[in-house]
Amino acid sequence: MAEVWTKPSRIPKKYRSIATFLRDAAVAAAFVALVLLAMFAYTGLWPPLVVVESNSMMHSDDNHSSIGAIDTGDLVLVKKVDSLSDIETYMDSQVSGHKTYGDYGDVVIYKRGGSDAITPIIHRALIYLEINSDGTSYRSESLRQAATDKWSTSDPTDTWDRLTSSLTISDVGYNHLSVTIDVRSLASSHRSGFITKGDHNLGTDQMYAASGPVDFEWVVGKARGEIPWFGLLKLWSTGSLGSPSPDNSVRNLWASLAIIVATPIIIDISLTYREKREISKKRTAELLEKESAESEKEKKVEAEVLDKTPDQPPTRP
Repeated sequence: MAEVWTKPSRIPKKYRSIATFLRDAAVAAAFVALVLLAMFAYTGLWPPLVVVESNSMMHSDDNHSSIGAIDTGDLVLVKKVDSLSDIETYMDSQVSGHKTYGDYGDVVIYKRGGSDAITPIIHRALIYLEINSDGTSYRSESLRQAATDKWSTSDPTDTWDRLTSSLTISDVGYNHLSVTIDVRSLASSHRSGFITKGDHNLGTDQMYAASGPVDFEWVVGKARGEIPWFGLLKLWSTGSLGSPSPDNSVRNLWASLAIIVATPIIIDISLTYREKREISKKRTAELLEKESAESEKEKKVEAEVLDKTPDQPPTRP
């Protein structure tokens, strides 16, 4: 039976478990680094992820999270945008049918007032309003394409290219709201920009904060993809949880962590069992081969003895 030579380990036996742990840790770290680099290559931003701190984008009224919506504790990929055309608003998507996270249009991440000192907002871009040269009215190209029963104004003389009163967009979101935008008050900002809204909120961001439309320069990027639940670890550790953690998100997080921890242990046990079984098979084969060789040797000796024994004459009765 041919034997395979294996190079003996130079690591003392008592340090081999530590060496194995360090090797596995290095492999895990390299894998994480590759994943982060892939995310950076895709998004064009660093860091490529943001953690959702509140329930403002959830699609449930009972604090129940769901895959495909942006829930408290989710990690969301942020993709860089280079121009206005990279962002498709809710009203634009009424024509194209473009959807993200369970509703029409793109979800954007933007700095409130353009400030780096405040936590960015992640909300859906509802419509883009462009200030007219008169400085007192707005225009919106997306309204020109949209169905007439989708929007209306409090002033019947308003048109898509001259909005001066209140603009109402009907049947918005999973809860089918009528959302009103006070265009007159926005004009005081003398700024073009996006009107944004959390899917779970009743009104627009501009209704709650007199900051005017969201300037494109404030936009960090648009949301693309999510890693559910794992952001809760960061929110718990930093005390930055803005709303209660969804119960099913917490359960799913602990279950996922248990699987992540248990999987390498199970694999290690399986490999160890397989290795021991192979060793046992090898030893059994070697033992059988040894016994066979010894049996053949005994037979050979017996044959030699018989060959050397002289023939005996037959005995007389």
